[in-house]
Parts: sequence; C-alpha cells; structure tokens
Amino acid sequence: MGPILHLAILMLAALVAQWIRFESLALDASYFIALLLGLLAASILLPATGAFRREFRWAAMRRVRRLLAGWALVVMVLVVVSALTKTTAVYSRIWFGYWVLLGAAGLVLVQWLAWLRQRRLRRSGASRRKLVLVGAGAAAARVEARLAKDPQHEFEVVGRFGEAWSEHATGRLDELAAFVEDTEVHDVWIAFPLGQAAQMEQALELLKNSLVDIHVIPDLEQYRMLNQGVSEWGGLPFINLSGIPMTGDELALKKLLDRLGSLLLLIVLSPLLLLIALLVRLSGPGPVLFAQPRHGFGGEVIEVLKFRTMKPHQEPGGQVTQARPDDGRVTWIGHWLRRSSLDELPQLFNVLKGEMSLVGPRPHALQHNQFYMERIPRYMLRHKVRPGITGWAQVNGFRGMTDTEEKMLLRIEHDLWYIQNWSLWLDLRILLRTPLAMVGRNAV
Repeated sequence: MGPILHLAILMLAALVAQWIRFESLALDASYFIALLLGLLAASILLPATGAFRREFRWAAMRRVRRLLAGWALVVMVLVVVSALTKTTAVYSRIWFGYWVLLGAAGLVLVQWLAWLRQRRLRRSGASRRKLVLVGAGAAAARVEARLAKDPQHEFEVVGRFGEAWSEHATGRLDELAAFVEDTEVHDVWIAFPLGQAAQMEQALELLKNSLVDIHVIPDLEQYRMLNQGVSEWGGLPFINLSGIPMTGDELALKKLLDRLGSLLLLIVLSPLLLLIALLVRLSGPGPVLFAQPRHGFGGEVIEVLKFRTMKPHQEPGGQVTQARPDDGRVTWIGHWLRRSSLDELPQLFNVLKGEMSLVGPRPHALQHNQFYMERIPRYMLRHKVRPGITGWAQVNGFRGMTDTEEKMLLRIEHDLWYIQNWSLWLDLRILLRTPLAMVGRNAV
C-alpha cells in the first residue's frame, strides 16, 4: 500500500471530522486550505519516515510506528504554521482534534486490515514464497535459525543444498539448477563463509540462467561494526560497515524536527530558563552558562552549553574530573540541576544552531573521548550522528557518572543500537520517556 491510499485516508478523516463537528461535508476556504496543506505535508513527511520501505512489508508494527510518527510531525507542522500566521482562532479545535485522532486511527486500521489479509493468505499457503537455501558452515546455520524464528512465516523452505545440510539436504550442489528449474521456487538464498568463495561462485554459475530471485547473504559476523548496507560506485559493489542506515530524506526530516522542536521548547520553557538563570546567578560568583568543548558530528569540536553547576575552579593539567556525590565543587542549586538534568536545557540553543540533535548519543568531554576510544571498540562510531540532549542510553538508566569502563561500555552499546535502529518513532519514544528519566538515580 503506497502513499496515495494513506493520503486518501487522511482526507476522509478530515471530512468525517467536518461532518461530526458541523454536520456538513462542505469545507469553506480556510478549512480547505488547511486540508491541502496537511495532505502536502503528509505526502512529504510520511514517505520520509521510511514507512514505505520495501523491507517493512514484513514488519507491520514498524510501519505503523513510522506512519504515526510521520502523522505526528504533520500535525506539528500544521500547528506551527497556524501559530506563525496567527490563524489558530479561525479553526475549530474540536474539528482539528477529530481529524488528528481519526487520521491516526485510519492509518492504524488500514495496516491492521492488510496484516489480517496477509495472515489469512499465509495460513492458506497462498502468499508464502518458496525458498531454496544454499550454503555451508555457521553462515548457513544462522540463516536457517533466523528463518525458524520468523513470526510472519513469509517463506517456505522447499530445498537445501550444500555442506550445511549434509544429513537432510535435498541434493548435491551440482543438482541445484535442475531442482530450481523443475520446482516452483521464488527465491534462492546463498550463504557461505568468506573462506569458501569457490563454492559461492559454483552456486552462482549454476544459477546464471535461472529467473528466480537470487540473494547472497554475506558472512559479515566477524566484521560487524555499525551497518552492513550495500552501495555501488562506478559499477563496483561496496558493503558499508560503518555507514549509518538513515537515508538522506530521514536525516533531513530529523533535522527539521530538531529545529522546530528546539524552537518550540525554548519558547515554552523560557520562564523556567529565566528562573534557573536567576538561581545560578544567586548561587555564587561565576557565569550563568558554562561552555565546554566536546566532539560533535563527524568528530568536529563544538561548544556545548550548560547551566553552571560548580563553583569556579581550576582542573589540574587540563584534566576533567567527573562530579561525584557530595562533591564540594557543586553549588547548592547545582546538585538539584544535575540530578534533574535541567542543567542541560541551554543545549536547546546548540540544537537550534544545528550542532546537536534533540535525541542522539550524549557528547562526552574531549579527554574522556581520548581515554575511551583506545579501550572500547567502535567507540567513535557514535559520532556518525549529531550528539543529543537526551538519548537511548539515558532513558535506559545509563546517564550521569561513568566511573567504570563497564558503565561506559553499556552506554556505548545503547548509543550504537540507537544509530542502527533509528526511526522518527524511536526519537518520539525517547523524548516522551525523558521527563521520567530526568529524575533517575544515576546523575549527580
């Protein structure tokens, strides 16, 4: 199901909301403009969330989450445009609320109906793809193990060739082409260890005249870093081990959300920011804001802003000593700010400048980066995206002091998981969970 159907659902939701509120389907000019703007924004933002990626045809819930995240962003755009043009009083809040709720319900309903249809077809065997496995060693074993755990039952294995299935193989490798030709087969998956390139070439040679879909699953377990995307340059295929899985459209969408979100938060939280600034000023001598150099996107050094929580002091030899419980350097207001993470709020200005993101790996002091990059594998890969005010590690309890290498390792594992599994829905989940995490026990 493509974007056109989903746009039709959103348009129908607006008309139903019109009927509920006004008992009429006739839209006046202002409501018609709002509907057109909403559909235009949805036509850009829903695909930009990645909801219509081909791989999500087997992951209904991931598609639903991305669609709802895209719809939430459309709603945000409509609210911001209405506020900037001072037209909020023109529209009925009841109508808009019904449109938002009915639109979300419609997007979920159509995915649920599609899922029910696919499940019925799979149970009957009508939509299962006939699959032949070819391979050897642990590489092939991993593929079959993953197929056995597939909750969607998308594939039916009808043949096995190669050393991996010596006891229950369908036939010898040289019989592969004849089997594929004589049997209904949709896909052939080939998985050999890297050291068995000759067998891989033999299988591909046998299938060179076959019309089935042939997929080679590279054995990259020993090279696992960040991402295993396949790209091409000048006809040369590349397997990207450290590129982020976000597309250009998704990065642009995330940046737009960051700019809009930081601007709105600065406006809404301005009374709180002014109150904290006053309390910091009253806590003793020193500036209200503290700027610390940290690594940002691509390792670039940026000045990260924070409310000052410590008394002015000089670190010996340029080192950075993490604050500890009952640290005498921390001011009376600083203890509360650090425990609640409210000292991080000035970083909204960093987000507005494009140096940081609302959600991403937390930036560490330069000295800490230098120390841990030599001790923790893949540590610097966290700088493949912009650092965030909050992140997946922070909402899972890994915030504040990292006084052991084990704590830092757990934080890095969460950061890399976030990069590998990024979605707009995941960002929204983290933002919603952040207020509860701000009162966590790990910050000092």
